[in-house]
Amino acid sequence: PPSLPEIYQDIDEQQLSALLEAEKNTPFDKVVILSVMVSVVIALNLVKGGSGKNSFPSPLGVKCGSSGYWAITGLVIVFVLIVSVWMRSGLIEKWRLKKRLRYKYVEGDVEWNEYHTVLYPCICFFAGFFAGMFGVGGGIVKGPLMLYMGVHPLVASATCAVMIMFTSVAATTMFIAFGTLIWDYGIFLFIIGLVATVVGQFGVSYLVQKYKRVSLVSLSIGAVVAISTVLMA
Repeated sequence: PPSLPEIYQDIDEQQLSALLEAEKNTPFDKVVILSVMVSVVIALNLVKGGSGKNSFPSPLGVKCGSSGYWAITGLVIVFVLIVSVWMRSGLIEKWRLKKRLRYKYVEGDVEWNEYHTVLYPCICFFAGFFAGMFGVGGGIVKGPLMLYMGVHPLVASATCAVMIMFTSVAATTMFIAFGTLIWDYGIFLFIIGLVATVVGQFGVSYLVQKYKRVSLVSLSIGAVVAISTVLMA
């Protein structure tokens, strides 16, 4: 019969194989959690409503600036913090499992340890805060941040696109609630942004495959940051 160390080694190998198999696929459970979180934030924003002429009226009759208004605003913050802390605990648990199994990280992987799971979310928080305050895209900060983290440029580009999609939808509902969204401008710019995104995505992908240079993605992110800086100056 196998010895106890051999049994433990066999269990570790099975866990490592299961972990490697899970890493190959899209984590749809995480996608569902993210979608639910954004949906709850959108619902709470609409419940708050606005007070302008063209604003979305609160279904509960909440007045802008009232105690109920600030209570719902605080609820949004608390809800997001709870989900963030929960997700952090899952990341740390997974990191500890990888460490125990001697998981070999490849180039571009991020070790989500106790330090990184605090540092990077805090940077993303301030990126989103200033993006909302000054009207710039959060990807201008998150893209270079992920490259600094050592994330593969293609992974960084795709991840930023997904994050911006969710945050943009949530932010748009706030503009709708306050009645500050100019619909003809919004639709026009949405079409331009969509077309430009498709052209840029396929264009960069074609150049990367043709010249075998993933650094072109980093170059495109840097160019967007530089152009945005010049236009804001």
